Amino acid sequence: MAGHTDTMDTMYADIEDGKRHDIAVEFITRRAIDCDGEHVHRLLVVDQSEKQFTVLATPDSEALLGLKTGATHRISGLLGAAPVTSADDIRAECPDCGGWLRPGQVVDAAGAAVTQAASQLSLDEPFGIIDARVTVRRVRDDRSLVDDWTPMDDDRSVTPPDYVCESCGRRVDAYELRETAEADQMLENQVMESASPAPASADMASPETVGLAAGGAKDVANFRENVANGYTPQPEAISDEGLFYDYHFETGTRTESEALFAPRYAAAVSDHPISGETERYLSVGLDSTLSVDEFERPRLDLVAVLDVSGSMDSSFDAYYYDEHGRKREAEDDAATKLHAATQSLCALTEQLHAEDRLGVVLYNHRAHVAKPLRDVGTTDMPAIRRHIREIAAGGSTNLADGFEAAVDMLVGGTPSPDVERRVVFMTDMMPNTGTTGDSELTQLFADAAAEGVHTTFIGMGLDANAELADTLSGIRGANHYFIHSATEFERRLGEEFDYMVTPLVYDLNLDLDADGYEIEAVHGSPSADAATDRLMHVGTLFPSAKQDGEARGGVVLVRLEQTTPDADLDLVASWTERDGGEYTERVTVDVPNDSGTYAHEGVRKAVALARYARELRTWAADLHDRADAATGVDDWLLPDQRGQHERESVPLVVPDRYSERFDQLRSYLADEMAAVDDESMQQEVELLETLCQQAPATRHEVSD
Repeated sequence: MAGHTDTMDTMYADIEDGKRHDIAVEFITRRAIDCDGEHVHRLLVVDQSEKQFTVLATPDSEALLGLKTGATHRISGLLGAAPVTSADDIRAECPDCGGWLRPGQVVDAAGAAVTQAASQLSLDEPFGIIDARVTVRRVRDDRSLVDDWTPMDDDRSVTPPDYVCESCGRRVDAYELRETAEADQMLENQVMESASPAPASADMASPETVGLAAGGAKDVANFRENVANGYTPQPEAISDEGLFYDYHFETGTRTESEALFAPRYAAAVSDHPISGETERYLSVGLDSTLSVDEFERPRLDLVAVLDVSGSMDSSFDAYYYDEHGRKREAEDDAATKLHAATQSLCALTEQLHAEDRLGVVLYNHRAHVAKPLRDVGTTDMPAIRRHIREIAAGGSTNLADGFEAAVDMLVGGTPSPDVERRVVFMTDMMPNTGTTGDSELTQLFADAAAEGVHTTFIGMGLDANAELADTLSGIRGANHYFIHSATEFERRLGEEFDYMVTPLVYDLNLDLDADGYEIEAVHGSPSADAATDRLMHVGTLFPSAKQDGEARGGVVLVRLEQTTPDADLDLVASWTERDGGEYTERVTVDVPNDSGTYAHEGVRKAVALARYARELRTWAADLHDRADAATGVDDWLLPDQRGQHERESVPLVVPDRYSERFDQLRSYLADEMAAVDDESMQQEVELLETLCQQAPATRHEVSD
């Protein structure tokens, strides 16, 4: 090959199916092949060993400009592919056309046109594919094309689609087949709901306002899915604010206010259903004066940080470490945490506007900026989504390094209420290298929040570290979600994405400014542990949807201790709003004397759910403590021994004494569900029934 001075290790003989290669070749001929209106270019090239072979260039490839016959070119990232082979179909139908599906091949990952071209050419030897990730340049030519996406260089393999339709060429992921029945049922339910008349609003004369909900957890899916799969959940997985966000709450009488935030206060006195102890509560209804029509999310500077460490390649619906501390790998690529994460990230990008800016960071033992921060309107988003779907996992987990790389893209200048600078973390929250201490990680995220960079955590998998997520999501401007279905998460994005990325109120403080009452506990805030006997703090309030005038997650509940008889409950509330406005108000709340008294149904529902969550946290913490104690001490340290944030599975166990309490709690919740007329609470009754049924089978396993 005349004129070639660079030495490349890769030859045609080294090309592997699904792997990317860097190779120097001499260009011989080019031919365009029409594939249903798209043109795939067939190149004939020769490598340094004088072996001729075929390279196919995808229709979206721009790497063919400047090819010169007889000249030597360097192809960076050439995808190796095996010849197209026929295979028996799997007797499953295409979701689009109903045709039969066949197992996918690497060539299918390059697109239907390339698959068609390879079939037309009847290729019987391995070949190369030039796609949008590949660069081609003349040897000794310093000019090269710049790709907005830069893949990690430690794993360049390509994963083929799970299945391909033989009729229309549609690529189908395995999860789509599993969820077809579920999706059909959801569609049927939606049709039935749309045919039913909408309930009349309780306040038709007033414009509907946006509700508010505390930051932190936005669901308890991880808790419920653990129980359903036979595991004892982590106690932090059933946080009060996450549970409250599953429900809508009456917040009290609407008041006039100049502020965006309009807190409403109500009291309740009730006997605990198990202990019989009389408890006093203060409900802080979270509402706003902002109408739904007036709400508009700010422009986003968003950096998605995707965990691509080895644990993300484990099963989505099982623990990475079993109860004996052994690692478990996923049997099906489509069932991995990474697959769910990439599907969810692609769905998230669909919510962005042209003026928003998007960056992507991948991290394992190190951080890698895969996509620099760039306007969505000037970015080839379909190409970016293809790159995301090709990401592979491996290595350890340096969460801090990934976060710092994201912050570096976002900091600078003065924070503005017109721009939300946010990091979306998609991870199982298991850092095991770099900065791993709770206090150091908390400080890292808190420092970024002080500079106006907020964080949303998306917990992946049953074993996602709920404890660490709970800690970090209490930071100013933060929240977190657990993903138990990529399809369900996509639905949530469509319904509430603008709300989940727009904090409206910061640093809500409630000071008991009179003798006679002290704070025993706070329910519904990730900052609950920061409460004192006099002061309650809520770091952030996000907008939330309303239903029949009731706000989703719209309550923080304070459990009070009365220290003197006939005392007045005087409160001073203060907060800061997104535009920088600071507000303070002083109120007096009347606390009834008689047990079984509730100011309204919203506070009654909150009391019942808070008691339920408290009991389940106590049980889960006890079982995890027992499991840790039973493990014993092993001072032989293996190279892959799990770190402090990597969770070991604990089998679902319900000792006798908890079974009895759960049965009492079940009866109480059923009564309260009827009293507040909220049938959705049936899901909590059913979970308690599951635990009660579990008890007889596990009594012999755990002693009291």
